[in-house]
Amino acid sequence: MVSFDPFPVLMTPRLRLRAIEPADAATILRIHSDPEVTRYFGRAPDMSLADAEQRIALVLAGIRDVTAIRWGITLHESGELIGTTGFWHWHKSHRWAEIGYELLPALWNRGIMTEALRAMLPFGFDVMGLHRIEAHIDPENRASMRVLERLGFVRDGLLREDCYYNGRYTDTAIYGLLRRDADGAAR
Repeated sequence: MVSFDPFPVLMTPRLRLRAIEPADAATILRIHSDPEVTRYFGRAPDMSLADAEQRIALVLAGIRDVTAIRWGITLHESGELIGTTGFWHWHKSHRWAEIGYELLPALWNRGIMTEALRAMLPFGFDVMGLHRIEAHIDPENRASMRVLERLGFVRDGLLREDCYYNGRYTDTAIYGLLRRDADGAAR
């Protein structure tokens, strides 16, 4: 049986992936209020501090109930929270989950998200027992597409006009990574 207690801290050369805490609300607000971050989320960047606190409460409930897990991404050098990543929409009986992630724009294009996901993916396969990991992204989000492809994800399909936001329909690209493909690649 999987347990997230104690919380699994993950380390990389530049990053520490740690538990998200109520004290992170202001940074979560900063990240989710940035129009560049939420550009492909299908929602306005209008998060309030109360919304950020509620989001953290949902993350903590998912960890407690072992239905989802999300890490705060911090830099070793400063300890500053710069983003989050995690597994959600976990379908335990089918052994797959979806990943999500976001990062402060000032740190984009430095390989940080690739490094964070490279640490997180083995946790999904080895600890959570996943067979498949999915990512659902806006097909216009080229940066996220590059991160996923760099990690071995394959574009499995496209959900046409499945989201409606800001007066228009948008598509969702589905990317998948199977355990056997991850095992064949250098983790």
